[in-house]
Amino acid sequence: MDKKHLVLPAVLVAAAAVVATVAVWPTELKTLREQNLCLGMLTEKTAGLLQDGKGGAVLVDEDESSGSAAKSADPVFSTICFVHRANADADTPRLQYTLDARPADTLRDPVKEATQVGEGLTGWVGPRQSEVQLSAACAKEMKTTAQHVTVTLKVSPGVLAGRNWDDTSLIKDSRTVILEAVDNLVKQYDCAA
Repeated sequence: MDKKHLVLPAVLVAAAAVVATVAVWPTELKTLREQNLCLGMLTEKTAGLLQDGKGGAVLVDEDESSGSAAKSADPVFSTICFVHRANADADTPRLQYTLDARPADTLRDPVKEATQVGEGLTGWVGPRQSEVQLSAACAKEMKTTAQHVTVTLKVSPGVLAGRNWDDTSLIKDSRTVILEAVDNLVKQYDCAA
């Protein structure tokens, strides 16, 4: 057999091996999304921090929206993470909070009683809602045309009541939840917050 006829099959075999290796090679994005909740943003321990005091197992529903962001190839922009607690005496779980990431050029104005998130990040943490903005570098890695990506946490009224309206406690736990979400997104996309 002529050697020049073996070159093409050899190149095709080498290309297939490279593609197969890349496809199965573990990445931070794949690893975090497999191990954690909310598209890899939260560990189960952190997901359970914000709760109404009535107990029950942590349940997570990653709901893909039908909005314009749903057209994105990356589900992080089209998914809202609903964190619930199971009810012992009813089939319907109790909503504790929602968490989502969205392309945005600016943050919303801070809510009443909010504090700056700190740790070199842009954003604020409040007892009912929190927002942290990821850097332009993250927005670029996440392949969005917006200048930034904003991570938003919205706490259910039941959690507020269950905590006896203790804003200090809520802000502390909200800060922990949103900072872990930001940290894990930064790891997934290998960008600086």
